[in-house]
Amino acid sequence: MSKDQEYNMQTQAGYDQPPPGYGQPQPGYGQPQPGYGQPQPGYGQPQPGYGQQYVASSTQVVLSQPAANTTIITTAIPKPQSYLALSILVMLCCNLIFGLIALIFSIMSDSDYSAGDHEGARSKGRVALWLNVAGIIISVILIIVIIILYTVVFATAGVYIG
Repeated sequence: MSKDQEYNMQTQAGYDQPPPGYGQPQPGYGQPQPGYGQPQPGYGQPQPGYGQQYVASSTQVVLSQPAANTTIITTAIPKPQSYLALSILVMLCCNLIFGLIALIFSIMSDSDYSAGDHEGARSKGRVALWLNVAGIIISVILIIVIIILYTVVFATAGVYIG
């Protein structure tokens, strides 16, 4: 069966008829409106002095690829000890001078780590530790010397303080 015969059979069967209830098209629809569709005067005409008009057509093809699964592993450098608490303890309880200098180095160690200078923070933390140790040792030696002097000098002199 050819396509023409098939079309004729469909039109005879009523396939190209509008469904009941829709009626006939209303008058005025589908008619050209006056003034619409005519070219305006002066538009579309080549303007003198501009030469030929070029119509540029471009085709832009955008390909997107699925994002690759990338895993970035960063190892955080652990913060070196600044010995801040030990510096405060030495400054208040043992040796004011060494404790204060150690406290300054502890604070400098923290600020170097915050600035990203990890090696500088580690070295200043070590300086703070050794200043704290020196302050404790000097204080202990000084206390021992005072006790020895007190017992030797005052005991031999017969002076009793108490």
